[in-house]
Amino acid sequence: MIHRDFSNLRIRRLLLALPLFIALFLAACGGSTAPEAPSDVALPPTWTPTVYVSPTPVPPTDTPVPPTDTPEPTPTDTATPVPTEAPTDTPEPASTDTPIPPTNTPAPPQPTRPPARPTDTPPPPPPDPCAGLACKFRVRNGPNTGENGGNELKLQMFFIHSGVEGGQPQGSYTVALFKDGQELNWRKCGRSIAKAKSSGMLGDYNFECVFNLPELPGNNVGGSYTMYVLDGNSNRDSRDVSFSVPGSQGLVWAVWDQG
Repeated sequence: MIHRDFSNLRIRRLLLALPLFIALFLAACGGSTAPEAPSDVALPPTWTPTVYVSPTPVPPTDTPVPPTDTPEPTPTDTATPVPTEAPTDTPEPASTDTPIPPTNTPAPPQPTRPPARPTDTPPPPPPDPCAGLACKFRVRNGPNTGENGGNELKLQMFFIHSGVEGGQPQGSYTVALFKDGQELNWRKCGRSIAKAKSSGMLGDYNFECVFNLPELPGNNVGGSYTMYVLDGNSNRDSRDVSFSVPGSQGLVWAVWDQG
């Protein structure tokens, strides 16, 4: 089909070119101008036949690699390191939270207590004034004080022996007396009277001694006093007895019993 169309095309082209060849031939022969072709001569159509072109095969672009004579390297015994695969999981970042300090603060260590200082050694007791003596008397009642205006210090003592007749008055006894540590003139006083007693404001007595204010330290009866018994030979016959006298109560009474 294609060949026939091509032949028809060649015939049409020859028919179209034939007047031109005739004109050229006449011009070459006679030099006369060729007559104009009549305007009513029908011109052949100018349709261009469709040419069907078969696809040209495309040569392959991969150029084969020529073989080389390079020998392949001899494998060695070196172990091929195994590539370490990068971890795909992104590690979590370290916590940025500031640690909270413990709230329970430990108590500071207590200071070590210094060793206890030795306590002051108390002074030794005074020597027993009756050591080596047969001190027979002790205070049974008193000492008591009574109101006398404070114009003098009056002692009223009752010396008895409770083992004799239920409390027989004993004679020849006196007391040594001290006020605020100072010894008074007790030697001026007399002695107790045996088997005799007198009634006083505070009780019975068989010994009495008076000290006027000028004889007392501070010229008053008030103060701290100490007394003890002396026998007929002026030897101590009792331990010390201490008492206090208010400023206006100059009367002092006590019962001494040797039983």
